[in-house]
Order: sequence, then C-alpha cells, then structure tokens
Amino acid sequence: MFLLGNVDFASLPWDFFWVAVAYFMVTGVLFCFSILRFAQQRKKSGVVFIVGAAISAAYFLNYFYTNHI
Repeated sequence: MFLLGNVDFASLPWDFFWVAVAYFMVTGVLFCFSILRFAQQRKKSGVVFIVGAAISAAYFLNYFYTNHI
C-alpha cells in the first residue's frame, strides 16, 4: 500500500514547472487532435497525431529523467 504525504510545491523549480506545463500542452493537444481525427474517420492523420504525441511524451519524459531526477 502506498501512502502519499504532503507535497511542498515551494521547492519545485520554475524551469521544471514550465517544462511540465509544456509537456501537458504539447502532448495533450496532439492526443486530442488524434482522437478528433479518428472520430472524423481520418485514420492516417489520427495515427500521425498519436505518433507525434508518443514522440513528444518520450522526449519530455527523457528530459525530466535526465535533468531533474
């Protein structure tokens, strides 16, 4: 069982905060566009957007892992 304690956001560096905001905005937008394209029966562009979301997620997670952990 995992127990979470209080998180002190005051110790969060500003550069990490803005990179996290960019992560959610870029990856989220690409993923949402892929869902919209699939709903419009445009499978090829939906796949392109989902691959773009996966690549951006991998890039940002690699950046988080190498620079902030």
